[in-house]
Amino acid sequence: MPEPLAVAPDEDVDWMEQLGRITGWSHPGRPQDVDWAGVESRLGAVLPSDYKRMVETFGEGSFDGLLNLMQEPRAALDEDGLLIWAGTEHEDLYCWRTDSDDPDRWSVLVRSFDREDVPFDCQTAEFVCHVLVDPHHPFTMARNFTTRWLADHRGSD
Repeated sequence: MPEPLAVAPDEDVDWMEQLGRITGWSHPGRPQDVDWAGVESRLGAVLPSDYKRMVETFGEGSFDGLLNLMQEPRAALDEDGLLIWAGTEHEDLYCWRTDSDDPDRWSVLVRSFDREDVPFDCQTAEFVCHVLVDPHHPFTMARNFTTRWLADHRGSD
């Protein structure tokens, strides 16, 4: 079973660097080129920088074949002020509550398949890191796999 992340509460962590280390991601192709101005214009919101960096780094794919990273977030079907950025095969939706003018301060909220909302006081890349390696996380994938990976859905160039 993977080891939980040993991070001190006041430690400055590059969660995208951690995510690359956890997954061993070394895609030989070029980074994903995304028209963020167009995406943000369609959504009417600027997106968190760690999410944009995650999409640019990993592209379209699913972590451990279960957590499906969306290339373009979408608004939730109700009026809760949620933007969905990923989903799982278990129909859980990984969202941000867009309650701040600064998207880098948006925290993650999981809307479970039974419509229970579970908030997390962290940003996107940190949340994904914990889901992948922390066996005590409520939405962990660490109990299912001993190695981490990204299933690349872009196809070959």
